[in-house]
Amino acid sequence: MDPITHTCSGILIGQGLRPQAAVRRRTLLVAGLAGFAPDFDSVSYLWGSDAFYRFHHTYTHTLVGIVILAVILAGLERRWLRELSFARLLGLNLAGCTIHLCGDVIALWPLRILWPFSDHDFVLKWTNDFDYVVLAAVVVATGLSETDGFQKYAPWIIAGALLLLAAYFIFIPGWGGA
Repeated sequence: MDPITHTCSGILIGQGLRPQAAVRRRTLLVAGLAGFAPDFDSVSYLWGSDAFYRFHHTYTHTLVGIVILAVILAGLERRWLRELSFARLLGLNLAGCTIHLCGDVIALWPLRILWPFSDHDFVLKWTNDFDYVVLAAVVVATGLSETDGFQKYAPWIIAGALLLLAAYFIFIPGWGGA
């Protein structure tokens, strides 16, 4: 999946939790960052395409990796976001990183989610890495869920987007792929 879809998916997780107004923006910021966080391994591209293909979708795209990443992120965020407990930050980061893995496992890249316990590759190949239909559904759901008049309907909007995506993957998979 693409970075925008990952980030918006994390924000949707945060919106689905219906955070209190006082911490809403901070919660959504943390969730959005966590939705993108496993792709921090993309920095390996600075050392060339060989390094990128060797490291992207490896360590930060495993269950062990997202737990470590979530703990590190929660620890860093706790320094600036005192009104959110470490446990809440950890939960948001775990949820965001997990939705990232879900988004990647439906695409084309095989993931070794259970590494270091297993080298089994997980991939569903339901869509390309960039899919206009998935992007549109997630961005529209994120925007609607954040609109003042619709915030109270966020769980229903998210459920509707998930049903739309499920129908897309069942009936016309890959149609919007780039």
